[in-house]
Amino acid sequence: MRILVIDDVYVIELGVARAVEGDKHVVVGVRNPEELRRRLAWDKDFQLALVDLDYGRAVQESGLAALEVLSSQNIPSVIHTVDGEDNRTLFLLAAFEFFPQTVAVLSKHSGDEPLHQIVDALKRGYSPSRALSQRYRPARGRSSLLSELVGRPEDLPVWQALARHTKLSLVAKAVNRSQRSVSDFLAKRQPVIARFQYEFMERPMPPEPSGSERNKPLLEVCGFARFHSQFFFDPDVRRLAEQCW
Repeated sequence: MRILVIDDVYVIELGVARAVEGDKHVVVGVRNPEELRRRLAWDKDFQLALVDLDYGRAVQESGLAALEVLSSQNIPSVIHTVDGEDNRTLFLLAAFEFFPQTVAVLSKHSGDEPLHQIVDALKRGYSPSRALSQRYRPARGRSSLLSELVGRPEDLPVWQALARHTKLSLVAKAVNRSQRSVSDFLAKRQPVIARFQYEFMERPMPPEPSGSERNKPLLEVCGFARFHSQFFFDPDVRRLAEQCW
């Protein structure tokens, strides 16, 4: 099997090569989505790709762009992450929202055995265990957390304004909306953020807000927007949202 590693850190490629060297697999590395496109222009014979989500400040594209390229070539993809990157969780949700054929999420700290299991399953013509990605996949018959947070491309500028400002009037001015409209946006997103933090960040579900607190979600939503600002400002997110939603 020929395995692609899309990662800006060369040591990760070496680690994957070491992990599978006893099985005579061939590992090829590229550093970012643009290098991936150039490689696949003349060499498409790969049976698996391990995809990092971030390629450093010098590269504007994210792992979503790499997944898009791999999807167009029908190359099975595994998202290869670092433990504790909570600010990448929205990217993980987006990966399975926009590219449901992505086969798994694999931690770079998980050791060799999970990688061997994925490689062995694909080699035998099976899909890897859905347990390796289930928590990030949209539930059947239900709207996804990501679509509830964003919903439509026009919501992304609101999130960007919330990442920059903590005053309702400034947010409303930045997106040319009324303060009432922004308040409604906040009220709808606050419970979704609570669910997100419960499911992915192991925080307890907060109690229902009292009457005096019900209309004060601004700082909480602003904090969420700032923590995930790389996602909300990502050009690949905007482009894919416009294509898919």
